[in-house]
Amino acid sequence: MDSLLKFPRIIVLMALFSFLSLAAVVFTPAFPLLSREFGLTEYDDQWIMTIFLFGSAVGRLPYGPLANRYGRKNTLFFGLTISLVGTLMILYTPSYSFLCFGRFVQAFGCAVALKIGYTMIGDVYSGAKATKVLGYSMLAYAILPGIGTTIAGYLTESMGWRGGFWFFLFFTVAMIFSCFLLPETSKTRDRKALRIRNIAKGYATQFKDPCILCWSALMGLSTAILFIFAQDAPFLAIERFALNPETYGVFYLVPAFGIAGGALLTVWLADKLSAIYSMMMGILIILFGALLMGALFQSSWMSGWALFLPQVFIQFGDALLYNFASSSAVTQAKDKSNASAILLFINSLISVLGTFVVGAFIPRTPLALPIVFVTIVIMMLIIWQILRRYCAPRLN
Repeated sequence: MDSLLKFPRIIVLMALFSFLSLAAVVFTPAFPLLSREFGLTEYDDQWIMTIFLFGSAVGRLPYGPLANRYGRKNTLFFGLTISLVGTLMILYTPSYSFLCFGRFVQAFGCAVALKIGYTMIGDVYSGAKATKVLGYSMLAYAILPGIGTTIAGYLTESMGWRGGFWFFLFFTVAMIFSCFLLPETSKTRDRKALRIRNIAKGYATQFKDPCILCWSALMGLSTAILFIFAQDAPFLAIERFALNPETYGVFYLVPAFGIAGGALLTVWLADKLSAIYSMMMGILIILFGALLMGALFQSSWMSGWALFLPQVFIQFGDALLYNFASSSAVTQAKDKSNASAILLFINSLISVLGTFVVGAFIPRTPLALPIVFVTIVIMMLIIWQILRRYCAPRLN
């Protein structure tokens, strides 16, 4: 069944894959402005990203059983409505604490989009076909967050820090109506799916699979790179390199070329090179980008280009790694819904840990960012070795 590839359904599916990342970064041009308005310290301001990632991690878990019980589309509408409520809480916040709570609610709802997107692809496709569809879907992951952040940069100049959130509110409403175009890909309804024992058993099965854990860890480290950059880049660009929010938003379009290139290469490599070696290619490209960023900063070239140009390579490799790791995991699992929930749950937890550690303990200096990225690459290489040794037969 190729129904997901038909226009305009493929456009909606692509938007689902970018929904969470758009919510995460759309406010970044206003990050320093928001920090000054609420009088935040460097330790305090990192919570707006960390609490979002934590909310998205927790939000992965209930949607697996709900999708098995009530279907993919009904679960999707439920989560998107929660996201809408969270965004309204942010817009009308009386304090920074309430804003962070609104970010948690927003992220809890946003988590449904990527989870259901993966589940739908797993329902309909397998193997190289699934990897190709995922690659096409991830093109929006490159385009929409970049465009959204650019729009948010302009809105921040005229509306203050709430401008980006107003944009996301209207985008969420559009998503809710657009999802009526998607087919219901679940063939059955499991009436026992919401029983605690069945939930625990379904998730325990996934947690016992070492390959699922390794794929999830690679995805988590890959995602952590993106959100660490989104957390630190606004302060480096606006406060150290003297870019205004509008210019920062335009610069944020530059890395999108990397994600788009990685997504297109995923489609081309899907039936030409094994997933394990495609993932290694992605890791090495990330390493090149991190070393290039460090070299530019070491040469004292402190500008927006020195920050964003290497990110093209980093996000190119990141997209390649993420696409092959995620498609390999979700297509090998028997229970697509629970597997994708656990996959994305671990992914988000690693992202939470990464952004928290960097935000709380690593100084916001230019050279610190590439050092963090190289450290993450080393961890990726260790996990890749484990996958190659113990899980390679499942990847081919």
